[in-house]
Amino acid sequence: MTIRPLATALVIGLFAAPACKGDKAADEKKAADGKDGKVDTKDAKDAKDAKGEDGGEPTLQVNDGDAGVSGPVPPETNAVFFGVEGALYPLGCFDKASKKLLHGEACLKMVPAGTDVRVASKFSSFAKKAGDLAEPQCLAGAGKKVAIAVEGITEGADFVYGTWPPSVVKLVTLAADDTTSPAKTQVGDDPKAKIVAAAKAAGGEGDLQVNQVAELDLDGDGKKEMIVAAFIPDPGSDESYRWSGLMVAPAGDLAKLQLVEKNRGRPDVFEVRGTVDLDGDKHAELWLRRQSQDGSAGDRLYSGPGGAWKGVGTWTCGAE
Repeated sequence: MTIRPLATALVIGLFAAPACKGDKAADEKKAADGKDGKVDTKDAKDAKDAKGEDGGEPTLQVNDGDAGVSGPVPPETNAVFFGVEGALYPLGCFDKASKKLLHGEACLKMVPAGTDVRVASKFSSFAKKAGDLAEPQCLAGAGKKVAIAVEGITEGADFVYGTWPPSVVKLVTLAADDTTSPAKTQVGDDPKAKIVAAAKAAGGEGDLQVNQVAELDLDGDGKKEMIVAAFIPDPGSDESYRWSGLMVAPAGDLAKLQLVEKNRGRPDVFEVRGTVDLDGDKHAELWLRRQSQDGSAGDRLYSGPGGAWKGVGTWTCGAE
């Protein structure tokens, strides 16, 4: 029997601060400013709008409070994008001086303790203060302080990413909730044949199965790229896959699939969690997750100028 991969859930629970009966206008202004660490006002309405429940078009844009975050964005400023591992774990950063994407310690040095950061779930984002260097949960007890502590990051909303400066939150787009659903992954014969051919060209042969299909505009031209993750079961082992990988089809053209990442003979599958234009070049970086059959998982950014995709740094410690 072949064990199917567990799809990484991207549906994040909505968290809203309770309303007070006092000066409502003052309370809403305070929350909108984000200075008290509470969720942005009108969060519940924004979540509803994002699902199209008010008759409007569904949207993946950040809510009104997030969109109102002031401040520069790359390439006018240094910037860091974080995953959440019980602390803010840098997935990559942009250095304004060198105009390069960096990773690891260089990113940690950009964010002084006490400076403002933004942490976000699916529909909400919070104003927080960066603390001291800390161990991520996946390295607990190892003595490796490769993340930044943030008070309350494991409480309340289910946070999935963070940004510094806070204004960089406007550059993040999350993949839609249904990208791993049967309605998306049960592709037709012709699309499947093109995906199989691309996987074969990347060293994958066998009974290919699609585990994610997402559509995101990566270059800002108004045409959505199709992002396809797939795997090939290993008939001889329930504990690994013969091949797994993730590919990008420019403007949705499956005849031009570009390989982003692959594995052979491992128990891991890939999934795109979202995008961020971390260097401000109008070509978004892919935010990927790699998840094993045992439940362990890690994240990594990928940059692909000209279709030549390469990783930014290494996988977070959950994938090691």
